Amino acid sequence: MSKKHDIPIEVELKLEVEPGKLDTVLAHPGLKAYARNAARQDLHSTYFDTPSHDLKQAGISFRIRRNGTRRVQTIKAARISHDVALARNEWEHEVDSDDPDFASAKGTALEPFLNLQDRIQPVFTVTADRTLLMVRHGQSIIEVAADRGRAEGADRDLTFGELELELKEGTVADLFALAMTLSEAAPLRLSYRTKAQRGYEAASDEKPTKVKSGLVKLKRRMTSAEAFQIIGASCLKHLMANETIVRERLEGDAIHQMRVALRRLRAAITLFKSIVADEERDEIRSELKWMANRLGEARDLDVYIAKVLKPALIGRDEDAGLNALLQEAQERRAQAYGKVREFMASSRFVNGVLKTAAWIQAGAWAEDESKPARKRRALRISVLAEEELDRRWKRILKRGKRLADLDPEDRHQVRIEIKKLRYAAEFFESLFKGQGTKARKQAALATLEALQETLGDLNDIAVGAQLHGSAAAEALHEEQLAHVDDLLAKAMAQYRELASLEPFWKG
Repeated sequence: MSKKHDIPIEVELKLEVEPGKLDTVLAHPGLKAYARNAARQDLHSTYFDTPSHDLKQAGISFRIRRNGTRRVQTIKAARISHDVALARNEWEHEVDSDDPDFASAKGTALEPFLNLQDRIQPVFTVTADRTLLMVRHGQSIIEVAADRGRAEGADRDLTFGELELELKEGTVADLFALAMTLSEAAPLRLSYRTKAQRGYEAASDEKPTKVKSGLVKLKRRMTSAEAFQIIGASCLKHLMANETIVRERLEGDAIHQMRVALRRLRAAITLFKSIVADEERDEIRSELKWMANRLGEARDLDVYIAKVLKPALIGRDEDAGLNALLQEAQERRAQAYGKVREFMASSRFVNGVLKTAAWIQAGAWAEDESKPARKRRALRISVLAEEELDRRWKRILKRGKRLADLDPEDRHQVRIEIKKLRYAAEFFESLFKGQGTKARKQAALATLEALQETLGDLNDIAVGAQLHGSAAAEALHEEQLAHVDDLLAKAMAQYRELASLEPFWKG
């Protein structure tokens, strides 16, 4: 088995751009100076997998790329990264034909699957007209690959424009600095979609409606700075996976997941506020809030239609007032969805995401060499996690005692605190693995989620009153108010259950 330092690592930043804007980006002064040494490549890649996509499920891509008469077999495996840039283990080997060379796959991520080689077959192709530049930016050498590409599968073809910045020598900070510079020419969307993922999309007629947040894997000896970068990368991947879905089709569940990703990232910045203290922190957090608010109207109307109006129509299909109310809400939602599309196309959103990614990975907070800053960054994440979880837990127990007496706005604030504690618990979940911890952890997360949902139902009733002013809406709101006492009793019971639990991060 190869030692860790023997495994070749690829660090690249992937940016999506409209194919028609690639020439504009290449004409930017930051690249134009290197144009005379540019290389052109006509790439044809065949990707291999089993019919049941065993390699994809294991996070492995396996391809043979043809460039002229040269063929290179490449195996890539996803790895846990501290960076918002992609980082993957990669093995390359020249081959003589378009058929896989399984003998050379020994010692790579593909080796455990060599017993399936009789089932490994072509599943899709990706072609790209590539312009390749070697650029010096800051103190680094960066390879820039501009691709006009097409992924061809059994079910459909997908065209795309892509800019890959691969760090050959130097710092990740310079990698992001170049990306921010090039974004002056055209909108560059942060992307985590590999060409393999595009190909699998083309090879399948399945259309995801949402992507939930992934598990964050931390280690107790890790520094707080490293942990924040891992958590930040996880939130950005969650955001952009759903942003891709929403750009292709306006899916309500994916819009909701975009809001969740933005809230999780804002919560992470608050959790690590002393670690990431610099002049940009509050501005970044404010921009993330602006983004989430732009998605809010569409989400509120989705909830109102699904949880209030449609259930109210059960058994009352002919109610003219309710049907008119539903039609009005659906029209307003269509308008709100249109605003979401405009928002996602805006340079403020596109550049804001890229700026946030650059700050997470290489902001002033990460580069500050003063002794206090280095000490803050070096704090073990296990220490910070226990302190933050304990502080937030105590705050909720204190404020929740008077839950039934609070007005709707104050109850909503308790719900926000619960949400932040849940996010913190999920971020730090992998740090606590002692005896009995798993059961306590599951109990705490389940109870927090249940209480958050009940308080959410109460908030939906309060928000619903503000969405409409018609007689039918007021009558429906009165019906909803009849459930408030039962929901409050349920919330108090869930609060008492929460208060009885032993915090999973202790002992």
